[in-house]
Amino acid sequence: MKIEQFVMAYRVDHGKVKALLSEGYESLRPVLRINIEIIHDEKNGTYVRIEHNTPVASQGRRVWLNLNVWESPGTEIDYADEDKHFGEPTPGVEDKTKGITTVFKTEFLDIEFTGVGIEGGCPAEGDNDGCFYIDGEDTTFVPAEKITSRKEYCDCEFRWTKPVTEAMRIPPQELLGAYKVAFER
Repeated sequence: MKIEQFVMAYRVDHGKVKALLSEGYESLRPVLRINIEIIHDEKNGTYVRIEHNTPVASQGRRVWLNLNVWESPGTEIDYADEDKHFGEPTPGVEDKTKGITTVFKTEFLDIEFTGVGIEGGCPAEGDNDGCFYIDGEDTTFVPAEKITSRKEYCDCEFRWTKPVTEAMRIPPQELLGAYKVAFER
């Protein structure tokens, strides 16, 4: 299946992040992350998955702890590609211009990713064993995927339009970085 992944991290108050965590989880950084995937699956069609998570240490691992997961069609997630910044110069970089903007809208989140024409890697990849997903009393560990495709850095704008969890009420202090990448899973 083909995956189009959009990732954005933002700095928040560390005390507030720590207060969200259950016993057995140690907050590693004052960061929250939004990870969105457009999943093109021959068997199940195309659907979108949004994860909201934070880096933690637990059970001898350094992982992303998923605080929330939403997936279409259970959650209405609209997305579209727009050319609102297409061709604009990328500030501070000669000969690079902005590309297509991918806009995602839900009842609780509006977020946009605009490629800036610069490729690179993600610094968190070297410090990430995978993800923990908690469902009631059950915790599932999913090992980190090895993605060899180059990431394109993005400008990103977002706002929580209707917080549905305490983690969304923590205001962002600054955007730390954003990228998009396409790969096969």
